Amino acid sequence: MLELSQRERIAWLRALAPTDAVEAIVAALDAGTPEDALWATGALTACHALNNQARNLLGFVTHAMIGCEDARRLAWGQPAATRRLLIVQALYQVVCDLHDPCFAPYELLPFWPTREADLAQSLAMLRSDVRFGEAMRCDHRLVALEQDLPRPALIDLVLDIGLEGMITDDHTLITPVLALGMIELLGWQQGFPMLRWAVRYSASFPRAFAPYDRALALRERYGLAGGAPVVVFQPERVGPLRNALLAADAADRPEIAARALAAGHSPATVLAAVSLAGCAMYLMTEPVPHDDYDAVSREVAPMHIGTTTNVLRAALRWMRPSTAVLAAIQGGSLLERGPSVLSPQFEFVPFVAAPPFPYPEDVAPLRGRTPTALLGLLAEALAAREPRLATAAVWAYADRGADPEPLIGLLTAVACTDNGTLLHNFKHLHAMVEEFRACHLPERWAYLIAATRFIAWYAGKWTAAYDRVQALREAPRAGVATHM
Repeated sequence: MLELSQRERIAWLRALAPTDAVEAIVAALDAGTPEDALWATGALTACHALNNQARNLLGFVTHAMIGCEDARRLAWGQPAATRRLLIVQALYQVVCDLHDPCFAPYELLPFWPTREADLAQSLAMLRSDVRFGEAMRCDHRLVALEQDLPRPALIDLVLDIGLEGMITDDHTLITPVLALGMIELLGWQQGFPMLRWAVRYSASFPRAFAPYDRALALRERYGLAGGAPVVVFQPERVGPLRNALLAADAADRPEIAARALAAGHSPATVLAAVSLAGCAMYLMTEPVPHDDYDAVSREVAPMHIGTTTNVLRAALRWMRPSTAVLAAIQGGSLLERGPSVLSPQFEFVPFVAAPPFPYPEDVAPLRGRTPTALLGLLAEALAAREPRLATAAVWAYADRGADPEPLIGLLTAVACTDNGTLLHNFKHLHAMVEEFRACHLPERWAYLIAATRFIAWYAGKWTAAYDRVQALREAPRAGVATHM
């Protein structure tokens, strides 16, 4: 594996089956294959060989493609054993998808460029085709614009298209932002096809455009078409704006964001407040009963609000000032909608706030326990899938002023045991850890509580891949050569 080209590594991964993938990936790691090479192999294989046509999803996003980037970011700073598990789980998901009849077989082909008479018309027709759902023609148009636009302008365009549909489905923005992260590893030439998928996804299902159109109108009304008057981050303004957003009527939140921008809040400041408010709202959702129909999809839906607020902030560095304004206002639109909630009939229903996790009566008995004892209690609560006790333990841990890194390490280690959730466990944990580290307010611990609430639902649910890795670790005791 060390001497293989990227093309050969993709062929290697495509030749694996779910029955032998775990062992082969571990063997590749043991042989010294660089971790970055394996991350690239997973993302590129998913990009070129998968096309998600499952009808219980809104469009054909491939979670494996963007999930490799989530897992790669989550791996930063983790021990070698945890990083290796993240790689195994991510690439194993790619292999499972390669054998899923809703995803494969497929081959992403090169598309020829399609242009109009001039650049302005080409841009207008792409935006029109995205709205009409002409996914294939959008791809041809994007290939032309990749040749005709400066790269920063093309990236801004793709992100703006993501903003347009994100209130219906967060993945319209999640996909291009995570793709851009992977492109930093792959390089533009190899990574650009991932942006093709991002635009295809935005054109693959019906979206509600009213929130985006309102954001455009608010940008004009508040004189923000040229960008926000202030662009530096203002940490002292985050908490008060968060409180104002949570206290406001849902329908007022987009305009509150626009008004804050006009009054001197930067887009980064507004989106930091949006992120904290979105996290608080997620903690007001109820866990889905495990035995319900497609409980995994229903449980994962609300947590996407945290990933979306995370990618909104991350996207700012690629956006033009005028697009950054739209991103901040769409953050207000996201809070107007609230966490996505799926009914037992698998239909989106309005978010209704429940008492937030953790419950005070669960935290009170834990006060005074040592951080070490609380981490032990958290591990037990996660294994028992008890979100009330797990979130209470994190709150009590925060109250002690304890070091967050052992807690993050525990959550990551538990997330690594799971397979079968399309990498959502890595996706949302990565987002919450990034948001926690970016925030310096006391309320930042809500991010780790939110991650705990989510992981407590999934812990130990599907561990087949993890169990196979553990068996390889135990193999020397039985006289078998080790792979890890």
